[in-house]
Amino acid sequence: MDEIIFSSSYDEKNPPQNVFTNKNNEFFSSTGMFPQEICIQLNSIKNIKTIDLISYGIKRIEIQSCENDSAINFKKQAEQNEIPQKNGLQKLSLNLVQNPKVKVLKIEILEGYEDFCTIQSIKYK
Repeated sequence: MDEIIFSSSYDEKNPPQNVFTNKNNEFFSSTGMFPQEICIQLNSIKNIKTIDLISYGIKRIEIQSCENDSAINFKKQAEQNEIPQKNGLQKLSLNLVQNPKVKVLKIEILEGYEDFCTIQSIKYK
């Protein structure tokens, strides 16, 4: 099973592990300030082409990957600037530039529209 190995924010009511639940009322919530990071260690090395996110309040985001479980030497794979602000949830699909072999995935929220943001789900394929 994939697991969160690092998060720069932690809220007991909305912990980072909620990005895997796919339930509407469960999500990860940042605790303010940017940038925010979530690192996910995959249960095995995978070739990933696309990251799909459902979020709220994110303005700029970057995706990085690492080929091994050391979680060092990350390579930038995708970024999206000026994500449109919506009254509801944002649905993002980010294509990774190198179709990398991934063991650790880093999602870095660089900027938000408000002090806090959320990620409802993360899926990779």
